[in-house]
Amino acid sequence: MTSINNDWQFKRTLDELDGNQQRQVGSLFVRNVLDLCHDPRVPRVLDVAFNLETDPEVMNDAIKSIMQAVLDSHARCGAACKWIDQAGYYVARAAAACLTPRSFTLGKDPAWQAALSCRMARTASTLDCIECEPETEGTKQHQILMDYLETQRGAGQ
Repeated sequence: MTSINNDWQFKRTLDELDGNQQRQVGSLFVRNVLDLCHDPRVPRVLDVAFNLETDPEVMNDAIKSIMQAVLDSHARCGAACKWIDQAGYYVARAAAACLTPRSFTLGKDPAWQAALSCRMARTASTLDCIECEPETEGTKQHQILMDYLETQRGAGQ
């Protein structure tokens, strides 16, 4: 298995994934920060994103649902917003990225967009907490991607 030790290798590996793999690995990134978002729509959308056999109508409903979750969480983040609320917004955005077709992302991979939003969520979650140690979400994502690729190889894909 190829080791991923930096974001250049990480991004390059993501670039090689097809659209279905992008959705799946992106949803794994989001699951890693799901503790930062309490919107029940997000885990449901991740189930849809990960399932390669999802009916197109179910996919469309999931896209509408997550876009509403993004709007709802953004609306809560006014001037008096706590950073943890902002983290929930970034988690919802990351989930939305998982369902965004490459044709709508101006050449940017959905999984990369999800990864960046997850990193923003983790960073935002630590800003209100003086005692919190910042977690390195990028390093966790490198491992998630390596584990995913190993699983894919084991499945014969």
